[in-house]
Amino acid sequence: MGLTVTLAATNANPLMWYLTRTTAMSAYVVLALLVSLGLIQSIARTSHERLPWVVDALHQFLGLLFGVLVVFHLLTLVADPLIPFSVSNILLPRHEPYRPLAVDLGVLALWTMILILVSSWLKRHLPYRFWRLLHFLSFATFVLVTLHGLLAGSDSGQLWMKAIYAGAAAMVGFLTLLRLFPDTQETRKVIRP
Repeated sequence: MGLTVTLAATNANPLMWYLTRTTAMSAYVVLALLVSLGLIQSIARTSHERLPWVVDALHQFLGLLFGVLVVFHLLTLVADPLIPFSVSNILLPRHEPYRPLAVDLGVLALWTMILILVSSWLKRHLPYRFWRLLHFLSFATFVLVTLHGLLAGSDSGQLWMKAIYAGAAAMVGFLTLLRLFPDTQETRKVIRP
């Protein structure tokens, strides 16, 4: 397979590869912002702070944007002739044609993302505790997508991409610690500088 991929790469149009990379990186940045904004909303709720309605609207928009970027990422993978991804490769974590563990992590992240997005759209029809429990999957999604990118991303060895991963992980990690160990005065400074 290695020789076939190398020969195909020399003759292939790189447009799909660039689109796959761009949608993946964009989706990751949006996911980091989405999870961070969700944590800020949760921190505000527990510290009895009110955030403007725009924050909730932005959170919803980022969730939709993340989903759209992931769909485009998957479509470009299927359309790219370089590595033969099929629809079943994208939906089922088995028999992956490229870095199987990394792609399997991405498939698992896809399913956690689907559960979160569907539960968000059905929030009014679900018990709050059940919806909130499903929303905790966002942490798993973030970790799975980070690992998927680190292990499968063709740019993951680049310094600028390492900086994006480190910055996103630091931001989500810091906000998670604030949420888990709230100090009301410090928390309020983060929410309302």
